[in-house]
Amino acid sequence: MTTSFAESLQTNGQPDTSTASTASTASWPRRRMHHVFARDGRAVIAAMDAGIKGVAPGLADGRAAVRRIVDGGVDAILATIGLARAASDELGGTGLILALDSEIPSAGYGVQQAVRWGADALELKVFPGNPQVTKLGELRELCAEADRFGMPVMAEPIPVSFKDVEAHTVTNVANGARLSSEAGADFVKAQYVGTVDEFRGVVDGCLVPLLALGGPMKPTPVHALQMAADAVEAGARGVVYGRNIVEAERPDRMVAALVEIVHGGASVRAAAKHLNAPL
Repeated sequence: MTTSFAESLQTNGQPDTSTASTASTASWPRRRMHHVFARDGRAVIAAMDAGIKGVAPGLADGRAAVRRIVDGGVDAILATIGLARAASDELGGTGLILALDSEIPSAGYGVQQAVRWGADALELKVFPGNPQVTKLGELRELCAEADRFGMPVMAEPIPVSFKDVEAHTVTNVANGARLSSEAGADFVKAQYVGTVDEFRGVVDGCLVPLLALGGPMKPTPVHALQMAADAVEAGARGVVYGRNIVEAERPDRMVAALVEIVHGGASVRAAAKHLNAPL
C-alpha cells in the first residue's frame, strides 16, 4: 500500500497536533465549507488555475500535478473547469474551488456548472479601485446566485490590477478584503502585506475568514513558509499558494510543510525539514 508524504508525517495514523494552535472548530453556515476547511477551521489550498493563460510551469501535466499535491495533504485546490474535469479521479475527496475568472460575467452559468461538477466553492477575482472595471458588481451577482444553491464563494480582491503594485498597500488590501466580504463572499484570499501587526488589521477588518495568497515565487521555499507562518500568526485561516507550490522542486513536500505550519502549529524551522525528507 502506498503511503503519501502527508501520511508519513502523521503519528499513529493521526495528524501530529501537539503544537497546534487554539483555533476553534469552525461552525460553517454552508456544508460545503467543510470540504475546503479542515476541522480546525483552517486550510492549505493550492491555486492551480494558471492554465487559464495556457501551459503554465508546473502544470504541463495537469493530472500528475494534482496527484502530487493531493499526496502532500492539501485541503483543496483552485482549478479551472478543464483541469477539474481532467483530474477528477486524482482529486478524489479533496476540496475543489472552481475558478470563474472569465471574459464575460460568470454568475449566469458558473454556479450551475459548479453544482453539476460537485465543486465545493467558487472563486472570482475583483479589482477594487480600477478605473475601468472593478468586477465588484459581478461578485455581488455571483454571491446572490450562489446563495440560492448553498455554494460558497471565495473572492480574491486585487487593488486596481496585478500590474499596479504601488496600489497594493496595507490600506488598499484591507479595503479590498472588506469590500469583498460586504459584497457577500464567504471567504477571501488576499495578499500578505506589511508586518504581522499590519496584516492583523487586514484580517480583523474582513467580515469572513481570510487566507493569504502566495503571489510571486519567493526567493526560497523557506521564505514562502515564513510568510505562511506570519499570516497565520496575524489571524489568517491559512494560505492559497500557487507558484510557490506547483513550481516547487517537490510540490508534495511543500504542501506537507505548509500543512505542518497551518494545521500543526509547527515553526518554520521544523516545517522546513520536511522539504528535504528522504524518499
